[in-house]
Amino acid sequence: MTPPSFRAQAKAQATVKPTLQASPGLKLLAEMLALSSDDLTKMVEQELEENPALEMTEEASLQSEPPQLSITVLSTGESVTSLDDSFTPEEEVEPALYAPPLELKQHVWGQLQLSITPEERAIAEFLVESLDDRGYLNTDVEEVALYFNTSLEAVEAVLAKLHQCDPPGVGARHLQECLLLQVDALRNDPSWHSQLEWLDLVREAIQTAWDELTRSEWDKLASRLKVDSETVKALMHFIRSELRPYPSAGFELGTPTDSSQAVPEPDIVVRLTKAGFEVEIRGYKSSHFQVSEAYLDVVQKIREGSLRTNTHDNEHLRHYLNRAQTFIQALYQREQTLKRIMNALAQHQQSFFFTSDGRFLQPMTRAQLAQLTGLHPSTIGRAVRNKWLQLPSGVIVSMQVFFNPAYRIAMLIQQILNQYEQPDRPLTDAEIARKLAEMGIHVARRTVGKYRAQYNIYSSRWRGRVRAAG
Repeated sequence: MTPPSFRAQAKAQATVKPTLQASPGLKLLAEMLALSSDDLTKMVEQELEENPALEMTEEASLQSEPPQLSITVLSTGESVTSLDDSFTPEEEVEPALYAPPLELKQHVWGQLQLSITPEERAIAEFLVESLDDRGYLNTDVEEVALYFNTSLEAVEAVLAKLHQCDPPGVGARHLQECLLLQVDALRNDPSWHSQLEWLDLVREAIQTAWDELTRSEWDKLASRLKVDSETVKALMHFIRSELRPYPSAGFELGTPTDSSQAVPEPDIVVRLTKAGFEVEIRGYKSSHFQVSEAYLDVVQKIREGSLRTNTHDNEHLRHYLNRAQTFIQALYQREQTLKRIMNALAQHQQSFFFTSDGRFLQPMTRAQLAQLTGLHPSTIGRAVRNKWLQLPSGVIVSMQVFFNPAYRIAMLIQQILNQYEQPDRPLTDAEIARKLAEMGIHVARRTVGKYRAQYNIYSSRWRGRVRAAG
């Protein structure tokens, strides 16, 4: 069965921005493009349940899993004649970075479990669950003590352990405490040991001259700290550039859990063969669906005059037959769109596909990919949304890796940790920043911390604790 296509609709999509008057087929295509393979499976199952005019072919019904669509993208400029028909690494490669949405509570809870006693577990869970969307503690320790019928000191002890977690400042009860916790985290960072005297001055300013700081009373601040105006300026610059008011930046809120976050199932898998890159687009294919033969038989009988129906029956037939055909068309167009995008990416990002090394990622935008494919930028945006890609090495990355510079830097941070970090000496953010600079990427220590937080990479202190805990 050759799937019909959206000739007129697809042409319009490539040249005209979607409008409220878009055809049902284009609306359905836009919805399908944004779905992951798992979500597409749910949509297919729902459509099969609701539409009696749509059915799976015998071939698809015999398969226990959704069929896969494979295409081959010829490589250029590199010889692959020495490779086997299907390139498989000798050792199984654990995905280095897949960057699921990082949930603050889950991130903190994973660390806190390493330091609490069994007796403290209930209090710790309560405190983590009480974190608000800024990363602040949204409850009073006195109320927690009353709730658990325990001493205030017991709650404070657990809170102190929460305050040691990454990101620095988490669990603070107000801004002043948040900044103080961040300064203390810097003081415990070996890369800052040469500046302890400066950090002590920063801490003193926040601790003892908070009113002057918040009111911008610089002369009074200088007088209280017994420093000159230039030092005050340096203090304010440091606080604004190195400290942050909300520890939750880069996180989403979530529920504490004992299980680690599962690696996402890839929507697209790329393999290396003699012919080049073979791309497997996971999910249902349009060729595995057809319009119900029973419905088509009824329509044929109506046309021949051997069967008479009323208006209601005619409307029923017309609605579900059109819906089934539109669904198959949209599914086919989704396949072709993803195929076109993967062809362009495999050619443009060939070195990255070969190596899985973030240093070989070529910066590009969705608009540039739209030019390469002839698709509209909005189509590109939908097609790469919610998609995960498995590279030939086995590394799983978000499709956003091609468009988000932060993701590339996070990949390089993980690569640096894998290559240079010793079990007994975790690399600090400052050391990571220096390694990035050697690669030609100049970012501040604070930026390294930001990207670590955003892409679920623990701080040096907690990486060491996780290793120690096995």
